[in-house]
This record gives sequence, structure tokens and C-alpha cells, in this order.
Amino acid sequence: MRLRTTLLLGLLTGCATTASSSRTEAPADTPSPRPDLKALASRELEPLSRHQVSAPDGSFTAEVEAAGAPTFQQQQGVLVLSVPLGTRGPMTCFVSSEPLDAGGAIYRMVQMAGQRTDLQLVRTTDVRLIGDSPAVYAEAQYLVDMPRGKAAGQVKMMVHTDDQVPLVCTHDELGYSESFKRITSGLAGSLESAAGKQPDPRYFEFNVIRVQGHPVGFEKRVMRDAAGGSRLTEVESSLFLPRSQKELVARDTVSTELADKDGKLVARDHARATNGELDLQMSLEQVKGREYHYEGKHDGKDLNGTFTAPQDLDTEPGAARLVRERLLSGKDKALTLHLYIPSADPVAPVRQVLRQQAAGSRELKLEMGSLEGTLTMDAQGMVEKAVVPMGGLEMVQERVSVRGAP
Repeated sequence: MRLRTTLLLGLLTGCATTASSSRTEAPADTPSPRPDLKALASRELEPLSRHQVSAPDGSFTAEVEAAGAPTFQQQQGVLVLSVPLGTRGPMTCFVSSEPLDAGGAIYRMVQMAGQRTDLQLVRTTDVRLIGDSPAVYAEAQYLVDMPRGKAAGQVKMMVHTDDQVPLVCTHDELGYSESFKRITSGLAGSLESAAGKQPDPRYFEFNVIRVQGHPVGFEKRVMRDAAGGSRLTEVESSLFLPRSQKELVARDTVSTELADKDGKLVARDHARATNGELDLQMSLEQVKGREYHYEGKHDGKDLNGTFTAPQDLDTEPGAARLVRERLLSGKDKALTLHLYIPSADPVAPVRQVLRQQAAGSRELKLEMGSLEGTLTMDAQGMVEKAVVPMGGLEMVQERVSVRGAP
């Protein structure tokens, strides 16, 4: 199991840190009027002409709004696309040859911006699905020392974690926030890989995570048929939580679980990185019956052993079937599941109880250790919405796209 990698470290040092022409000075000792920062920050662009772009090696084609012809460069093995917008600075996009983690990529861009500037505000601004891949938008507002005083700046960022053409875009200039979203969304949505489209999975869903209505992450789930009636489930998620007004904690997780034809767990791989650093990597395999072997690392500590579960371990497709057949049908009012969730316990199964709130209702109460929440299920037994208290706030995960059957 490998966590998706992030690169572009050297190339991104130019983002939000060196292009002084894109900043607006607030002079300290001058009779000239101060710039209207609010007006500058609210600037937007009318739709621009669309330009066709094609990778020099023919690996992909796309279309992008631009004020002039976009250009490509190769830098340290990364393809760099420069898109003139008719503003002081161009939009710059990096096409990675390796998979990207949204959290790790945004965290590193923010860190690099902070190396040469005084960050004032860092936040995610949008999470959306483009094609079948997540796109995360963020911005960093900053001040930087200039000869005549402080200069205000704003770097906008987008990471699109497409498996075939991973994309990072930035624009370092006050304003144009909605224009940046529109142009990068159009670019990412138009990308066509020479490798062709991947086969459709059996089931696909995309969820957006919000705290107090603000987008802070996503979860993408894909289920595929495997040999002998078994099922492979892949989950990719990223979460961005503010540590302060100037700092985000970014967490990326990828997991794969194999269920047998009865929905019981055969094997699971799980990896998590916090701020781009791998801190959890576990593998679990069924030895025989309810005996399972685990191996991996947690916070730098090697873990290796076996445990015997109180019952066969459940999986996502198996749990969906149980919810559908036992809770939603009215047969039972409560359902106890035993799951392997390494982030909760890397060396033992976790007990989860689901209770129906009212007869005929698809709303369930979730109990897992000290964690409680509310789940809204669909007719297939999959979660449409999850609400979990977080201190005095609420974290809400809500499905925004779905197709197929689990």
C-alpha cells in the first residue's frame, strides 16, 4: 500500500513569494492615496477566449480560458503550463507524472508561501468533483516587506487529484477568486488523457465534508468487482482543519479493502499522512476464520501481530447489505458491526452500533466508543449524510454524487 505522492517542491517556491508585480503596496511614507484593497480583492474576469492545449509528449489535451496563447515548459521533470489572464501575473499549472495527495500538496504550497511572506489568513474555499476526481481550492492572504512598506498579496491554489493527469494550479494576485475557480475547473474538466478513460466501477460516490457550512474536505469511494464474487472498495479522503487563522492541518487517507462474496473482510490496506508526512500505514489479512494478522507502522512504531475478532469482520458492502436487510426492512432496531479501522485502533477490531431512530426511518444513531453521530442512509444501505459533533461545532459529511450499486 502506498500513499499517493506529492512533488513539485522546488517549482512551487515561486508561488506567492517572488512575483512582486502581483502584489499591491500599502506605502508607509507617501502622500499618494492608499490602494483600495477591498476593491482589488473583489476583482473578477469576464469569460476569456478558449484555447486548445496539448502536452508536448502527446499525453493529454485540454482547453483553457486565456487572454493569449498558453505555453508549456519542462522544469525538473514536471510539465508547467503558463496561462495569461490579462492581469499582472499569469496562472501557472503543474502537471504531475505521479499521483497527488490534495492535503499534502496544499500544505506544502502554504508552507512555501509562508517562507518569504507574513501569512494573514489560510483557508480552503471550495471542494468539488470535476470529472470523477476531487478538486480542492484554497487561498493564502499575506503581507510582504517592500521598499516603501508592506505589500498585500493573495495566492489562490487548486489541486485536482486525477489519476491520469494530476494538476496543481496557482495564481498570485489580489482578486479574481471566482474567475480562478471557473478557469481551473474548465481546464481540469476538459483534460483528456491519451491513455483513454478507465473502466466504470460497480459503484462510485463523492462526499463533501463541511464544518459549520464551510468546506474542509472530501471522501471519494469506489467499489469494483473482483474474482469469485468478491468486492474491492477504495476510499480516498482529505481533511483540512484550521489550527489557527494562519495554519491548516491537512490529513490525507487512502484505503483498500477486499470483501468476500458474503461481505466479510479478507484483507485491508490503510495509509494516512498528516501535513504530507506518513504517520500511519497498516495491512490486515485474514488468516483463518476470525483470526487476522496485522502489520505496519503507527507514529514511527512497528506493529506486528494477530487478533481473534468476536465475529467475522464486516466491510462496507457487507454492512450496506445488513443495514438494508435488517434495519431498513424493520426486522431489527439495532445492528452491531465489527470493523477494522486502523485510525481508531491499529491492532484490534472496533465495535460499531447502529440504532434506528424511528420505525420506517432511514436515520440511524451511530455509536463507536466515545464517538456518537447521526447517519442518514439511502435505500441501498449506504450513508447519504453523517453528522458528528466536534467540540462545540458539527462536522457534516454529505454525498453530492453517486452512481451504481454497492
